[in-house]
Amino acid sequence: MGLPFLILLFTLATVAATGVAVAAWRRRATPAVGIVALIAAAIAMWSATEELTVLSFDPGVIRLLTVVKYLGVCGCMAGFLCLSKAMIDRTWRVPRRTALLLTIEPALVTAAIVTNPWHHLFFVSDELTGAPEVRIPEFGPLFWAHTGYSYLLLCVGVARLVRAWMRGPRFQRPLYGYSLLSLTPSTVCNTIGLLGLVRVADITPIGFCATTIIVYTVMVRRSLLELVPVAREQLFDVIGDAVMTVDLSHRILDLNAAADRMARKLASGLPSRLIGFSFTEPLGRLSLPDRGETDVTIVASGGIELNMRISALHDDRAGHVGWAIVARDVTALHQQRRELERANACLEEQRSELESANARLHEQRNELESANTRLHEQLRTIEALRADLAEQAVRDALTGLHNRRHLMEVLQREVARAAAEGSPLSVAVLDVDHFKQVNDRHGHRAGDEVLVRFARLLTTLAASAGEGTAVARHGGEEFVIVFAGATGEQARARVDALRERVAGEPVTVGGQELYVTFSAGVSAIVPGQNPDDLLHAADEALYAAKHGGRNRVELAAAPDTGAPSAAA
Repeated sequence: MGLPFLILLFTLATVAATGVAVAAWRRRATPAVGIVALIAAAIAMWSATEELTVLSFDPGVIRLLTVVKYLGVCGCMAGFLCLSKAMIDRTWRVPRRTALLLTIEPALVTAAIVTNPWHHLFFVSDELTGAPEVRIPEFGPLFWAHTGYSYLLLCVGVARLVRAWMRGPRFQRPLYGYSLLSLTPSTVCNTIGLLGLVRVADITPIGFCATTIIVYTVMVRRSLLELVPVAREQLFDVIGDAVMTVDLSHRILDLNAAADRMARKLASGLPSRLIGFSFTEPLGRLSLPDRGETDVTIVASGGIELNMRISALHDDRAGHVGWAIVARDVTALHQQRRELERANACLEEQRSELESANARLHEQRNELESANTRLHEQLRTIEALRADLAEQAVRDALTGLHNRRHLMEVLQREVARAAAEGSPLSVAVLDVDHFKQVNDRHGHRAGDEVLVRFARLLTTLAASAGEGTAVARHGGEEFVIVFAGATGEQARARVDALRERVAGEPVTVGGQELYVTFSAGVSAIVPGQNPDDLLHAADEALYAAKHGGRNRVELAAAPDTGAPSAAA
C-alpha cells in the first residue's frame, strides 16, 4: 500500500469521522447518539494523529502526536463500551462515577508514554527519526496491558450486543445485528496491522471510521421505526384519543391511528409517514412543560376544539427526554355544553326569583338567630365571670396557689373518702426557713420572689405525684400539701426530695443568688381524725423539724388510738 494512498485514506477517515461527530452532536439529546458523537471525535483524533505521525520527521512532534493518538484510542474503546449499554437502554446516560473510572486508564497510558524515555516499559525501542517504515517501535509490557484492556472493553460491548440480539425483542434485533456487523471493517484493519501487512502506520482508525458511519446511519435512519414495539402499536390503535410522543426537537417519535387521522384532518399535504415529522405543522406552537403535566384547550384550524394533556417524559436519571401528548376532539362536546348553558340560564332566572323570596325569609330567621346568639353569649359571659370569681375566691393572689379556704374543703372531702374506703391520706406542712431574714436583708420583693419560686416547685411536685395531690398556701411562708393515697413514709420521701432540690437551686433576685431551705412536718391520717387533727399533727411535726435544726422533714408519730382523743 503506497504512502500517498495511505495518506488519502487517513484524510478521508478524519474528515468523515469529524462529519459524523458534528452531525451526531446535534442529536445529542438522544444518549446513544451523543455517545456516537464522542466516539467519532476520538476516531478523528486517532486518524489525524496517525496521518501527521507518518508525515512528520521531528522527534518531539512525533512524541506529542503519539500521546494524542492514544488518547483517541482510549476514548474510542471506552465510548464503544458505553454505546453498547445506551443502545440496549435508550434512557441510560453515562453515570459520573463510570465516566471517572473510564478516565483512569487513559491517564495512566498518557503518563506511561510521556515517561517512556526513562523506563521503556511502553515502547522498548521507539526510533523517532528516519523514514516511516523504519520507525516501527518495539512494544513493551505496558503497551500490551493497554491492548488487553482495550480488547476487554470491546469484548464486553460485543457480548452485550450479542446477548441483546439473541434475547431482545424481535423488532430491535436488526439494530443490534447491524451494529455487530459494523465491527467488521475495524476488525479487518486491526488484523492487518497485527499481522504487519502495513508497516508504515496503524490503519485501525480507518476501519473504526467505517464502523462509526454504519452505526450512526443505522441509529438515525432505522431506530425511530424499529424501536417502536408492535404490541404498543396495537394498543395505541384501539385508543380513541389521539396519542403521540415527541422528542426535545419536537419530532414525532410515535403516534397511534387516531393521532394520524387528527393530524391529517388539521393540516393538508402531510407526508405518508409522520414519525420523524415535526408536530408543530398540524398542531402549531404549544407551551410544553419541563416537568409534570399541563392541560390545555386550543382551537385548531377549521374551528376544531382540542383538549390536550401534555406530560413531560424523563429518563431514570430525571433527565428531560420529550413529551407525551394526549388530544381529544371536544368540538361536539363543547357545542352541547353551550346549548345546556343557554337552557340553564333560563332556569337560573326562575330560580333567582325563588331565591329572592327565600332570602327575605332567611333574613327574618337570621335576625331571630342573631338575637338568640347574643343572648347565649351574654349567658356564657356571665357564667365565665361567675366561675372566674369563684376561682379567684379560693386562690392566693401572689403565688396563684389555692388558699386556706379551698384547702379545708379538699381536706374535708379527702378525710371522708379515706374513712369510707380505708385508703391512706397524708398531709405535709412546709415553712420557709429564716424567711424574715430574707425580707429584712433583701427586701419584700426578694421575699415575694422566693415564695413564687417555692410555689412553682410545689406545683411541679403535685403534678408528678399524680391525681389526688393538692397544694395550698396556708399563710405567710407556710404551705400545705395533701397527698391522697400516700402513706406517711411515702409523703415524707416526696417532701424530702423536694427539700433537697430547693436547697440546691438558688433564687436569683436583683442579680444575686439566694439559697433558701424549708422545714416540713408530715402526718398520716388514723381512724377518727378530722381535718383539724390531721393539720395539727403535721404542725407539731413541723415544729419538731424547726427545733431539730431546720432544713429537714419530720414525720409525726402515730397517736395512741387506745387513749382518749383531745376532742373527747
